[in-house]
Amino acid sequence: MKHQKLTKHFCLLLALLCIISGLFPADIVMGSVKTSNLETAVWNGLTESSIIDETGWLQSMCATDQYIVCLINGAKTETAPDTLIAFYRNATDANGNPVQQYSYAFHVTETDFEHGNGMTYNPNTQEIAIAGLFTNDPANAGAVFIVDANTLKFKRKVQVGDGSMNYFGIDYVPEKDQYVLMANRAVDYSFVFTDGNFQITDTLNLGLSSSRSSFQDFCVSGDSIISIPYMQRDGFMNIVDVYSISQKQRVGSYYLTLPDESFSVEPEGICQLEPGHFLLASAVIGTTDLKFYETHLPIVYSIVTSAQNGTISESSLETPEGESYTVSYSSEENYRLTNVNVDGEELNIEEYPTEYTFSDLQADHTISVAYEEIPRYTVTTQAEHGTIDEAPSALEDESLTVNFTPEEHYELDTLTIDGTPVQIKGDETSYTFDSLASDHTISVTFKAIPTYTIKVEAENGTLQETEATVYRGDSYTTKAKAKKSYTLTKCLVDGKRVSYKRSKGNVTLKNIDGDHTITLVYGRIWLRVLVTSILVLLALFSMIVFLQSRRRRKHQQRLRELRKARRESREFFGELDELEDMQNHPERHLDEDRTSASLEELDALLHELGLDDDDDDSNDNDTDNDNKE
Repeated sequence: MKHQKLTKHFCLLLALLCIISGLFPADIVMGSVKTSNLETAVWNGLTESSIIDETGWLQSMCATDQYIVCLINGAKTETAPDTLIAFYRNATDANGNPVQQYSYAFHVTETDFEHGNGMTYNPNTQEIAIAGLFTNDPANAGAVFIVDANTLKFKRKVQVGDGSMNYFGIDYVPEKDQYVLMANRAVDYSFVFTDGNFQITDTLNLGLSSSRSSFQDFCVSGDSIISIPYMQRDGFMNIVDVYSISQKQRVGSYYLTLPDESFSVEPEGICQLEPGHFLLASAVIGTTDLKFYETHLPIVYSIVTSAQNGTISESSLETPEGESYTVSYSSEENYRLTNVNVDGEELNIEEYPTEYTFSDLQADHTISVAYEEIPRYTVTTQAEHGTIDEAPSALEDESLTVNFTPEEHYELDTLTIDGTPVQIKGDETSYTFDSLASDHTISVTFKAIPTYTIKVEAENGTLQETEATVYRGDSYTTKAKAKKSYTLTKCLVDGKRVSYKRSKGNVTLKNIDGDHTITLVYGRIWLRVLVTSILVLLALFSMIVFLQSRRRRKHQQRLRELRKARRESREFFGELDELEDMQNHPERHLDEDRTSASLEELDALLHELGLDDDDDDSNDNDTDNDNKE
């Protein structure tokens, strides 16, 4: 048989709702086991013992504080008394004396438990409850038999429900003081939940009548019901079924692999000794013996999450012991966090605004968060001679800006917030409410903008209008036309000449803030041209005079430079003649030494002037030639 996959996440959400609804109250803290490990769980054989009654058959088993108790059914269709056998659970007895664990302690044969297909131990009452299954005695319809857990003596019987159904198996959940029973085929193997006094509180119908041939026993661990249906009679290997109470369905089926030959044993009873430590009792086919087997499954814890008006991390139903698990949560749009509750204790939402971490898991936990809708506040608006945003609104603590606009030729006059006037500059177009905490009102009134009269006069021109009404701050452009051959030459405003920008003979006043009289003066175009021409001629004449004066100054300066050059030239040529005479007629001058010095000076001067000896020779030759001629 193939392993059935666990249901998807939406089934887990259904599981959480069931838990919250009452099957698993939120204030219950309990661990569970990782049932998916049953797929590979190794069951170890512990011991094999006699069933005492050679004609009987092992039907069920449970564990008390001191004993492992097995029920041996004496007869299926008769009222012969059944046998309860006690085996030592621990290595010491109730008095602390050493004993061999799982060895025989004692037995009691006194009562017919109607097959006794299931049994469980209630540590709170020190009692064993036995589900009968059959009804050889009609008075035992729906009966649960109560036995003293220490003596195995019958105490009483309790009818569960109205007696219309009998029960295959039973288990007690100490954490909730709750019994869980499996009803017979007539009601499709439903699981029935009762309180500690066997008053039915809920029913879980799995609809399994066609999927399993029989049920032997089961035990409850957390949200799981671990069952061992007997399949060998239909030719199948033994299996272990796991049902989810919260999901209301079977969530897994696993092969029950025992260290014996196939079909040599028939599992009849299962219980949990300690969290994760399971004990299984099986009849040995073909003998009058029974065997005990054990296995260990890891402890896991569930973290059940729920959120109102928001989202939250999915529940974790199998978080390993000692690990951590972080739960994140967020609100729906326009909602805010109001409550974070962990295991029934309300936390400070400022410390855990978006997530909470469970560290070093040692127990099951629940966490729920709740969000409330953020209040929305509205501003009631009113405007006279203008428009304003109609009933604007915003969420609490947000800012809200209300815009308003005057009608044409109106301006802001008053601004009233929540009945109180607000000081204004006069050019406001909006008002902002910061950090809204309540509804508000805003009222604005606009007043007419003042008007002014503009009178217009024109000389040598015609007017389309001589008077106009203008709003404060507006502009006004005259509407005048000059006579033919005339143009605008002057503009007066209230009698004062002002500069203006020509625009086809008209002028514009801007930002008008009072009454004004505008006078436009138009002059002939030829006179303007004449004046302009004269001004141009005067400018040309002035330029010519300036240029002539500048030329005269330059000429005079040149003359001065030429005179200076002539003087310098005469002096130079005089010296040159004197030197030439000294060269040609040295005897005319001083003594030889002086003559020699003079000649040297002459040579230096000639060299400086660029006249070397060759030139002199050439000159001499030329002179000779001249003389010959």
